Amino acid sequence: EDGRWTSWSSWSTCSPDCKHHRRRTCTNPPPSNGGRYCIGKDLATSNCTGGMCRAMRDRDPFVIFGSSRAEEVVPSSNESAATSLYIGVFVAVTVFIIVLVILVWMVKRIKSRDPSMYRVPTATDVVVVQPDLTQNALHIRKEDYNEKSVLAGLGSNAVVPLLPPPPKYINNNNKDGDETHHPLITVPLRNGFLDSTDKIPRPESPASEVNSSVSSGRGSAYGASCNNSAASVALPPNVDSDLTVWASVTKAGGRITLPDTGISLTIPRGAIRKGSVSLYLAILRDDKDRPNLSDKETILSPVVQCGPPDLSFTKPLILSLPHCAVVDSPEKWTISIFSSDPPSAEDESPAWKNLVTVGQETIVTPIFCQVDPHHCHLMTEQLGRFALVGESVYGQKAVKSIALAAFAPAFHSATDYTIRVYCIEDTKAAIQGMLQVEEKLHGSLLDAPKSMLLQDGGSNLCLCLEDISPGWKCKPLANYQEIPFHHVWNGRQNHLHCSFKLEHLDRSLQAVSCHILVYQRGVQANRQVLRISTDYKEKLPSPSQSTIASSLSSSIITESSSGPLLAVDPTENVFRLTPDVRKQLCICLDPPNSRGNDWRRLAEELGVNRYINYFATKSSPTDHILDLWEARDQEANSLGNLLNILRVMGRGDAVQVVEKEVGSWI
Repeated sequence: EDGRWTSWSSWSTCSPDCKHHRRRTCTNPPPSNGGRYCIGKDLATSNCTGGMCRAMRDRDPFVIFGSSRAEEVVPSSNESAATSLYIGVFVAVTVFIIVLVILVWMVKRIKSRDPSMYRVPTATDVVVVQPDLTQNALHIRKEDYNEKSVLAGLGSNAVVPLLPPPPKYINNNNKDGDETHHPLITVPLRNGFLDSTDKIPRPESPASEVNSSVSSGRGSAYGASCNNSAASVALPPNVDSDLTVWASVTKAGGRITLPDTGISLTIPRGAIRKGSVSLYLAILRDDKDRPNLSDKETILSPVVQCGPPDLSFTKPLILSLPHCAVVDSPEKWTISIFSSDPPSAEDESPAWKNLVTVGQETIVTPIFCQVDPHHCHLMTEQLGRFALVGESVYGQKAVKSIALAAFAPAFHSATDYTIRVYCIEDTKAAIQGMLQVEEKLHGSLLDAPKSMLLQDGGSNLCLCLEDISPGWKCKPLANYQEIPFHHVWNGRQNHLHCSFKLEHLDRSLQAVSCHILVYQRGVQANRQVLRISTDYKEKLPSPSQSTIASSLSSSIITESSSGPLLAVDPTENVFRLTPDVRKQLCICLDPPNSRGNDWRRLAEELGVNRYINYFATKSSPTDHILDLWEARDQEANSLGNLLNILRVMGRGDAVQVVEKEVGSWI
């Protein structure tokens, strides 16, 4: 029996394209027993606006299409071909523009490279005006930089520079003709122990200049001027100029050091394209500048900022930071480098991000991190803020080292006696910051700072006051305290501490002694004892005068009536290898060979082969490996160690290159 159509359905609502539809089905009845399907269309479409729709003006007012399924209106072949042609032309033009931009960028990059990376520096590379490195320290009196002398003639809206001015370069002929470049810069924080009778002359006017220099020979490198504007070294708003060092560096390279902190920035030869750039290196001690970490994470290094961040370099700089992680068992740690751009406003919090996790690098990772037992070295071409952050591998309990120190204020017999116990990261930078805080509080160091191992796992840090001498007693229920584990482990505070208060019972007894036992609950093996024994008949030394402080640092902040003290530390050269020797070593070791005793073996022997692909992507792997070696190994016998490594590698040609320059007796 043949099928028959049902009645048409009602018209649908008018669609955005000014059409409405109706439908019918071949089910009245459906075809059966070999009958034929209904003849005609099952879908009807019509204009629903009376010809007013723009899209339908040139079309028939009534169109019926489709049999069993709706048929789409297909554009004509001419329209389809034209559309395809336009799309093809657009894609071709886009690809051509992208390729052209890439080619122009590559040509500019190649032209901007210094073609003489390995040449011996000429006389124009040497800056002959520099601080007097023969002096241990320079006094700068506060009255030398009072507001009257600085702002005279500048008006009420003048901006006072946060930093001393960058070095001023003076082109001076070298009569001796044998000047050697020593590009080490060490300008410590303000104040210190060292003293000198030599004073910087007081400027007579805002335009006067004070220069100190070293005679030609094995000490000529940098110049300094004490009155020019420091506009070329623009500090972000929340960087303390008292905790900042700066220098102007040429393509001959150098090293900027925050003394007695273990923090330095090494600028390899050839990293600066041309001329000189002004760089700064600062340590950040505000709690708001520290990364906001989870309870499982812990900060392992000082928070450091170097800049300016908008500079570009032809090769990586090496930022060296001390850390407090115990890496005897590195499989227990997951260590990451956190970075952030300097905030644009003083009250703005930095936006920290995980830049790289050690062991998870790829060839596009912008930084390389070498973690040594007590330092980490970051090879980076982008300056900014950096901090080392770690957490335990899942199922492991990592260990870090903390420093414990006890302080007390000046004693007065009519008052109680308060002992402050600090628990901070075990680095020189953290200890120095703690001493600076206590200097402002007029505190005295009661015992040498002690190192203690802190294990991840959630156990609190316990402190117990014991063996109190006669004439004193502890406040009731105050001889035992606990610091929550996450406060110590997380490290959100720079100067975490707790206090014990002793009550003076017998005024005739001026001596006080006690022990403070510090341990981590559940880890009895890791404990320390701070032994306090003080007689107040004799005046206690301040932290800056104490023996332990002087052994920790030679430039810890101390304030005196004569003003802040800047110490200049005369040290050895940054670069052990001359440019010519390094060039020859690169020629020897860069080409790979079948024996494998090329730059890859050098990286292995120096212990920097954890991620060998980082060096493999460089134009000269040997050159970058030696840059890292000179930043890591600052010992006096470093050249001898390098020679021994080359001998073990069986590279007699490389050994001859080094021995020809420095002698076989090294």
